[in-house]
Amino acid sequence: MPGPRFATPLSVFLSYAHLDEAECEKFLAHLSQLKRDGLIEPWQDRKITAGSEWAGQIDEHLQSAQVVLLLVSAGFLASDYCNDVEMTRALERSEAGEAKVVSIILTPCDWETSRFAKLQVLPQGGKPVIDWKTEDHGYVDAVKGLRRLIDEMCAAEQIGARIVPRPIRSHPWRWAVPAALLLAGAWLWSASQRSLKQGTDRLNLGLYDEAQPALARARQLNPLGRTAGCGLEAIKLNAIRSRQAEFEQGLKEANGDYPSCAYLKVLSGDQKYRDNDRGGAFADYQEAVKREPALAEAYFDQGRILEVDGKPDEAIESYEQAARLSPGTARYLNNLANLYFREGDYDKAVQEYGKVAQFPVSALEAATIYRLQGKLDDALGREEDAIGWLKDPSLKSAEEQNAWAFDVGAEEQVRLAGLQEKTCYAGLELAATKFLQGQEHAAVAPVHDAFESCASRQTELKGILSWELRRLGAEVPQFTERSNKFVSQYLSAANSNQ
Repeated sequence: MPGPRFATPLSVFLSYAHLDEAECEKFLAHLSQLKRDGLIEPWQDRKITAGSEWAGQIDEHLQSAQVVLLLVSAGFLASDYCNDVEMTRALERSEAGEAKVVSIILTPCDWETSRFAKLQVLPQGGKPVIDWKTEDHGYVDAVKGLRRLIDEMCAAEQIGARIVPRPIRSHPWRWAVPAALLLAGAWLWSASQRSLKQGTDRLNLGLYDEAQPALARARQLNPLGRTAGCGLEAIKLNAIRSRQAEFEQGLKEANGDYPSCAYLKVLSGDQKYRDNDRGGAFADYQEAVKREPALAEAYFDQGRILEVDGKPDEAIESYEQAARLSPGTARYLNNLANLYFREGDYDKAVQEYGKVAQFPVSALEAATIYRLQGKLDDALGREEDAIGWLKDPSLKSAEEQNAWAFDVGAEEQVRLAGLQEKTCYAGLELAATKFLQGQEHAAVAPVHDAFESCASRQTELKGILSWELRRLGAEVPQFTERSNKFVSQYLSAANSNQ
């Protein structure tokens, strides 16, 4: 007998031991694409607000979840609450056909004899996430398995309620037509709400182009919907930002039509920020989150202003709020990690960088910290990750649109924009780390190739590496000699033709 069919987004409950909170956050980052695709709506107990009755909140979400993910580790097996409360209820709902329960094996542990061993296990073969080439590879395999499960659960989606036939003695059309109209209206409203949520979820992250198709569908299904209307106006205005006079006039008219639109406030704040009116921009971003509390992009923009204004603690709070609203958005996590790095909190910086999937600059920044911590093998691994990601065709478009900013002095930065120069920089970082390990011969060819491929950016590349390696030599005495030697041999003015 076929199982029940479900409609997306599926509500997903994550059961985990609090010892594994960092791993849970990493997994949530990897689930972000499923969320953006409108397939899932994940929930874990970090979403419980201050003052909430936590046990009741957990019971409520566990009771309504359509998918329950057990994040399995030794800590999970040792947790009485996870085993006696959450798992027991999850298995009851699984046996009743009300929910799917899936185990995600995080670390090696004695799970094969547990009550949930008979249920679906991910990654493939129950191989723990930590035992894959990298943890990211393990999480990706688990996410792919979940995507297949969701496809199976939602195949041939059935809309509407089951109709119990009963005899209609006369004029059945008198009831059939209104009933059909009612069902059609309910379907249209439901479909418009799904499209609206998909669109606003993307707008909340500043993804204007990605939001447009879903909001256009929502507006078509519900022409009177004001949220979709204001979102579409914001998308049109975003496309003409460079035409300042036209943009300002359009923004003024749109605000007249949609005076409560949070997304228009973000655009207004962006315009003021470009005009160096940081106070006015900050006020607009604050107003935007009052109107739309899930608007992660506005929190992120507040963080950028606070960071420039020399208020790192407040900036961290804003970045953290943006990351909580969208755990998988690389820009939010990268800025948060970078600020921790600048403030000298290396452990927190590495932790946040570790949550960023397939974002090369985050991997390279993490490698820089690992070198400052004396962990050259870890630095090498992150540099290899970055180089691999830069070769990935699916990431090419994003990397060509985003610039990387690096310090070359106490008050000076340079930017790398093109894919080629980013690849050259990553190759130089890998060569420098091998040089620090004592593999001097392994650095010669990569350095030569990088400077030859990016001859027009040689000065900037040397400036970045010189600043990093001089800092390394000053902070970590064991690397002082080799850092200075690499700078002298490859980065000094006397070697400008390397």
